[in-house]
Amino acid sequence: MNGQTPPPIRKIPTARGLAWMAGSWELFRRQPLRLLLISVFFLLVSQFFLSFSQSDALRLVVFLCLPVLSAGVLQAFFMVEQGEKPRLAVLFMPFAARGSLSRLLLLGGSVMVLTLIIVSVVLAGQVVDIDPEIITRIEQGDLDALQFIDPKIMQSAVIAMGIGAAISGSISYFAVPLIWFKNQSMLSAVFLGLKALGRNWRPLLLMGVVLAFLAMPIVILLGSFYLSALSGGSGSSWLALILLMLGSTYQLLLFGIQYLAFRDIFGLDKTIEGADKAAGDQLVA
Repeated sequence: MNGQTPPPIRKIPTARGLAWMAGSWELFRRQPLRLLLISVFFLLVSQFFLSFSQSDALRLVVFLCLPVLSAGVLQAFFMVEQGEKPRLAVLFMPFAARGSLSRLLLLGGSVMVLTLIIVSVVLAGQVVDIDPEIITRIEQGDLDALQFIDPKIMQSAVIAMGIGAAISGSISYFAVPLIWFKNQSMLSAVFLGLKALGRNWRPLLLMGVVLAFLAMPIVILLGSFYLSALSGGSGSSWLALILLMLGSTYQLLLFGIQYLAFRDIFGLDKTIEGADKAAGDQLVA
């Protein structure tokens, strides 16, 4: 596989969006414990270090590596579909594929820069009005400091992060599997991915609406968790555990849908060049 020829983009019927959701759940049921372990580790690595790490350098590294780790989760679903048993080490398999690794890191850097630009434009200097001491407390994980921020600034920050997440997610949604499974260049993967999103917006929109409905209980629990943390309630640790499990399962559902949508739209061979080169380093459970 030379990886330079752009793969054809299929147009998928609208109802297929629901089939992706059902198929993702079915793949999860084949290897629930293994996939859940991978998802929990991915969630802990990404969200913990991005949200609570006091080291800006570490946050930068994690952000850059998110597409690499995402490729590892997608590889796990590929293995499950092939009847194999993915191990935790599959999450780090893309780090051993040098060609794909550089392109995935470049994608992560590009998405990070774009997100920072969007957040800066939307906030338009409002962060300057926040006391630097409050920002320092928030960076150290002190949730009580959120009470001292102007609600308007908080609202703008949420909107900015939402816009940034939507745009960066659209860019990387098919770009990550195109780099990993199809060995495409970063620019080619982004272009093809956005083109595929545009051509198949109907099944993706249907899927998104249903996923948003399914996410409502998690959002409610997340709000309860933050309220409990701000008030010093004793139930926050239990809520954190419940959120971790629900969030990991929901995250797996999203990755499974992403994998199946990519497979249907772009097609997928039974042998993957990038994965084959790195498969020898996977640990056996």
